[in-house]
Amino acid sequence: MKFSCEGTDLISAVNTVARIGGGGRLINPILEGIKVLAKDGKVTFFATDLEMYIRKTIKADIKEEGQVVLPGKLLGEYVNKIGTGKITLTSQGDNCILEHGNNNRGSFSLFLLEEYPDLINLTTKPMFSILGGDLKELISKTTIFASTDGARPILKGVLFEIEQGKLTSVALDGFRLGRVENVIKVYGDVGRIVVPARSLEEVKKLIVDEKEDINVIVENKFMQIEIGPITFATRLIDGEFVNYKQVIPKDFPSNIVVERKAFASSVGRTRVFGVNENKVNLVELSISDKKVEISSMSERGGGNEVIDGNLTGHDIKISFDSNYLFDALNIIEDEFIKFSYSSPLSPCVITNTKPDNYLFLVLPLKTN
Repeated sequence: MKFSCEGTDLISAVNTVARIGGGGRLINPILEGIKVLAKDGKVTFFATDLEMYIRKTIKADIKEEGQVVLPGKLLGEYVNKIGTGKITLTSQGDNCILEHGNNNRGSFSLFLLEEYPDLINLTTKPMFSILGGDLKELISKTTIFASTDGARPILKGVLFEIEQGKLTSVALDGFRLGRVENVIKVYGDVGRIVVPARSLEEVKKLIVDEKEDINVIVENKFMQIEIGPITFATRLIDGEFVNYKQVIPKDFPSNIVVERKAFASSVGRTRVFGVNENKVNLVELSISDKKVEISSMSERGGGNEVIDGNLTGHDIKISFDSNYLFDALNIIEDEFIKFSYSSPLSPCVITNTKPDNYLFLVLPLKTN
């Protein structure tokens, strides 16, 4: 194998795929490798951790077609230090030579090509397509609510529920829930899949053009998307997702409308005092006619702040793990939010003041 390409193209390709590779190297050291295929005037870089699969294609001047597996971490460290300009890669036996600049070169020992795992390439028609900006937003507003506890693997994913031209995305961890709805173009069979939250976070990093339609293919327990010259696939999570519709109350007797930024800032400041003996960061909300009082107290001190609000319904005192409340407030961009509640121990919901596509649910804490 021998080809030449622009240094910026090589650096971009290596950095893009290297984020995925290497995660399973303790199970199989070959997973640290990046596979490079030079064929038909293009060079494709592949990486996988056996849960996620990624490839990126760049243009190149190919002198000799072929494929090799290079050490991913070492290659990444080296190419990020060589800058721009023309770069030539040549395989020679068990090594690959990278030439750049004025007679500069680096030599890399190759992995055995036959040990590299098979790659995922789904070819069926897309199940649906979604705007890049919508996909990026729904990832930001759901993955933070997914569980990190391996005891229930299904909750480490985000539910994609496709029906009637709408994608409903849901994540929950037993203490909070995030739901986002988006209008999509549906091409294939409707249904439900559960996508690992970790995989979706990687997808978010790949989205550059928020106006681009992104096709989503689902086949053989995998999901695949294409973003420009990048193809990304992930293994789906098996199992039955929680019936989230039973978790979300259908109506609330009370709600208060507040300025989101002021609410988030006050929670952010008072929460620094709130770590109790159980290491729970507790804040209490006292909601009355035209105000919300946010307070927190521990052995280290206490904080108390008041913000304006417009109440419909009854007063309440209610406590939360401030981390959960703060997370929800910080991923909303609207100027005002509606905070809906029933009782001190019932789930509370945060939404926009107008009908919108998101809903966040947070469970309150029982306090003495």
